[in-house]
Amino acid sequence: MTPIDWLSIETEFRKGIESNRKIGDRFGVSEASIRRRAKKYGWVRDGATIKRERVKAHFAGKAEPDIVGQPKAVAEAIMEAADEDIRDMDMGLQNARLALQLVNKTLRTIKMDERSIRMLMLDAKNLKLLTDTNRTNIDIIRRIRGLDDPNRKDDDMTETELDARIAELSKKL
Repeated sequence: MTPIDWLSIETEFRKGIESNRKIGDRFGVSEASIRRRAKKYGWVRDGATIKRERVKAHFAGKAEPDIVGQPKAVAEAIMEAADEDIRDMDMGLQNARLALQLVNKTLRTIKMDERSIRMLMLDAKNLKLLTDTNRTNIDIIRRIRGLDDPNRKDDDMTETELDARIAELSKKL
């Protein structure tokens, strides 16, 4: 029988990335055993918070906070997880920007072509799709960059209000 690697389990627990059940499954121990051991030895599960703060600091252009009070292996694992999240969010930011550019290019092309404008107005769903895509990409960029106003509602306009606004704009064209 292989001995239980409690150091690795502690590291994973303190990182706070995976659930106790997933950690237990990976190392062949029960979730309850992990909880008992964590309580007995005072393991603190704050890695996710630390990781989140490091990622937020990165995108805010600030120095990433130090990881204190954690074993070296845990600190390294948190930094590695934060770096992976930063890479993923950078890719997401690039994708959102690319999609935003594509929507902008499509709208500029349509603006120059009278026939396309008429077709777009006949089927308001297309205009709504472009508008929604544009809004979604801007929201993604704002969230990644931490630019969201905490008091802002997710949807400033209801579907009915948005449809009315599209109809109003189509009359002007």
